[in-house]
Amino acid sequence: MLVNASQHAAGQRAQLLLQTLSENDTHCVQFSYFLYSRDGHSPGALRAFVRVNSGPLGSPVWNASGSHGRQWHQVELAVSTFWPNEYQVKTTTPSIHHSLFPALR
Repeated sequence: MLVNASQHAAGQRAQLLLQTLSENDTHCVQFSYFLYSRDGHSPGALRAFVRVNSGPLGSPVWNASGSHGRQWHQVELAVSTFWPNEYQVKTTTPSIHHSLFPALR
């Protein structure tokens, strides 16, 4: 799945919300990101959050900010949960304008 925020209006954010998981284990969440600005402005920050038991998001467990060049970067997050807890991973892209290219896949 690709979340491309470059075609949206300034101030909008794109989100990717994974299904809720409740297995008693550690899971590896893998994704790629592309965070680039062709005009030198900061493209903002990509963030990943873990929501436990449908609670608040809290602080990000991962983030990247600033331009990272015209290439995809890989991320692996280890997320542990123990029964009866459940968790959900949410990623967000920054507020954008026409020359910024944030994306998740």
